[in-house]
Amino acid sequence: MAPDVFPDPLRAAGVTPRELEVFWLVGDRLQNREIADRLRVSERTVESHVSSLLRKLGGADRRALADTAARLQVRGGPDEVLPRPLSSFVGRDRETEELFRLVGDHRLLTLTGPAGAGKTRLALHVAHSQTTLPAAVLVDLAAVSPGDAVERAFADALHVSDDERRLHALLRATLSERRHWLIVDNCEHVAANAAALLADLLATTHLRVLATSHGPLGIAGEVVYDTPPLQIPEESDDPSSVLDAASARLFADRAAAVSPGFRVTPQNARHVAMICRRLDGLPLAIELAAARIRFFSPVELLARLHDRFALLTDGAHGMPSRHRTLEEALRWSYELLGEDERLLFERCAVFPGEFGYDTAAEILAYPPLDSTHLVRLFPRLLDRSLISRRRGDHVTEYRLLDSVRQFAHRQLAERGAADAAHERHARHHLERGVALLADLRGRDQVAALRWFDRHWADVRMGMRWAIDQGDTTTAWTFLAGIGTGWEILGARGELFDWLERLLRHPLPQGGLGIRATVTCSILLAYQDTGRAREFADHASERAEHGTEWDRSLALLARGWARIYSASRAGAIGPLEQAASRFERLGDGWHRALAMSFQGLATSDITAGLERMSEAAALFGRLHDRVKRANCLNQMASRAIENGTRLDDAVGWLAEAGRLARLSANDHERLHTEIFQASLDQRRGDHATARVRFDGLVSEFRRIGDRRCTARCLIGLGRAAAHDGDHERARRHFTDGVEIVLGLGDHRSTVNGLRLLSGAEHATGNSRRAAVLLGAAQRLDPGHDGDAVLRTALGERLGSAELASALSEGHHMPLADLLIH
Repeated sequence: MAPDVFPDPLRAAGVTPRELEVFWLVGDRLQNREIADRLRVSERTVESHVSSLLRKLGGADRRALADTAARLQVRGGPDEVLPRPLSSFVGRDRETEELFRLVGDHRLLTLTGPAGAGKTRLALHVAHSQTTLPAAVLVDLAAVSPGDAVERAFADALHVSDDERRLHALLRATLSERRHWLIVDNCEHVAANAAALLADLLATTHLRVLATSHGPLGIAGEVVYDTPPLQIPEESDDPSSVLDAASARLFADRAAAVSPGFRVTPQNARHVAMICRRLDGLPLAIELAAARIRFFSPVELLARLHDRFALLTDGAHGMPSRHRTLEEALRWSYELLGEDERLLFERCAVFPGEFGYDTAAEILAYPPLDSTHLVRLFPRLLDRSLISRRRGDHVTEYRLLDSVRQFAHRQLAERGAADAAHERHARHHLERGVALLADLRGRDQVAALRWFDRHWADVRMGMRWAIDQGDTTTAWTFLAGIGTGWEILGARGELFDWLERLLRHPLPQGGLGIRATVTCSILLAYQDTGRAREFADHASERAEHGTEWDRSLALLARGWARIYSASRAGAIGPLEQAASRFERLGDGWHRALAMSFQGLATSDITAGLERMSEAAALFGRLHDRVKRANCLNQMASRAIENGTRLDDAVGWLAEAGRLARLSANDHERLHTEIFQASLDQRRGDHATARVRFDGLVSEFRRIGDRRCTARCLIGLGRAAAHDGDHERARRHFTDGVEIVLGLGDHRSTVNGLRLLSGAEHATGNSRRAAVLLGAAQRLDPGHDGDAVLRTALGERLGSAELASALSEGHHMPLADLLIH
């Protein structure tokens, strides 16, 4: 019953509107403090209203008021038989509009969805908002025991009574008298009996039904509507952006109900968004989480969601008991499954995200289940809304909502079957990744890249399992099996975490050990060139006892590790040898890779561009769009850096961008954009460059590309210096130099130190500028482009102090430069 509608007995007793609000909340078993928080009044005011209600209604105590409220809520007049929740209804505009149309066009509509999806609230909202159908009557089947007859629940809702043997006929007669619309809630545990009764009533009367269940009832003419979770927000610090999503509005509304001062602010908006995302927009989970705002801030709440079943308990008074905790809601669904259905459901928890049916069949079909069991059982889990489904253009993907997955995994662990399931999941994905290497290098590159993008969460979980189990052989077989293929996939941040953990153990022996050592060198060249050189040298030693291909690979690593070091010229010899050996071995892809590295290492710009052009052409013939795009990007970068062939650079970048889009390779697309920003800057368009760099810096930080993050920061510093904002330029240059120092990138460090020196001088820190210039000159003594800055520093400091500062920078350890 709506809280603002007076039942006749209350109106006759003189109950006021505010007393009516208190009356319904007392009926919902709330205590005075909770009522005060909900209505935002003092506890003393609530006590006064409760005393007045007892006096007006003649009740002996608070329990009498609650009983009266319960009686009036259920047994009002013919237009007051449908309860109305006291809390506000949030979101669901699209769903409500669609359901209005469906309930008008169809006599049986079933809302399906997992426990806690908000099916009941949505059904009641539609019933209260619908004006073209008869007043709805609620038939709640939750209290009926599984497998029992449901006729008595229907009779109670319609206020009719008779002998059990005559109830079915009485219901048919009652519903034949005039048009009726029933909201039949919680059918899942008595689905067969509810379906049998409804099939008969729909066939013999003009009844309309809006039902809720975990799955379809299977009645002829039934229309099934899958109730989705609430829309989830993007992670943002902007409250209005976060609150555009219904799940965040629900969280904010319920949090404010229990903690009246709560609101979404720039300080907590991102954490609220992350909570809603972690809970998959599941209304019950969000309401239970919001109730904890009385005790935890959003950031504290977010940190505790790893143990959500302990945290998300004690729902609001008036909730069904099965929804008082998240675990109880899910267990209600779980206990309706047969034993084989439970086992398959639990095994599905090994997938961290979406998965295909064929993949599930390969991983999950092992004793006591086999592939024939999956064909029979999988649709049952779908029908019970324990598995969600998403159809794409050519494929159907499945997933468990995160709360459902965590519940299923707990059951799997309690069964003692989690280790076996995780091992099968890990081995399948790690082996599949390595098997795709030939496709990745050009045979079917788009499909291979798509597989890695779709299954990266599975790969991550598989590597975590292998490393946690101490199975370093499996982990290295995957990591080194991809090996130089990481040049195509990109150096994702997790790779370095895996490396650090694996390198706490001895490297494997034999051919796997050689490939592992080379992989360390190739990957660390992106993060720590000093360590990359050490592993490259170690790989050369190991490869002496390996195959010709192993020795060629070690030469490739030796040259690649030296491209960004002070001894850059030392890279050319090993790379030339590697390219020649790979040609003899018939390995065109690695030959092209060696040639591209050689072009980067060659100091003569014309020769370097020519070599990279040859590599780009060879990658093109091998159908490797990503590495061809990479070569073109690097050619453009070298041309821009040297201020030559800028018109050619425009074409190279356009072609690189096209190839990156065709291959759907986000990393290479970002490379194209950063070099385009560098080209804008070289041509004097600092405003456009600043906008590009500003948008890219967060992207490169997100994917863990530290070298390109530094490039963005240096570019932003140049733009700020051009605008005369030397303090901002100094900050950007400092951040960029800090990164390249950590990378051991010699050329970028020299360049960054010179730029930072100029910014320090421009902001009045001339001695510090001279120290930085001294360090840059030590690293690159042959450079003659510092004369103007050196003259300006001499005029500011005097020749003696300038010489002292330059000497200090010349002798200072690089690690101390920024601290100093």
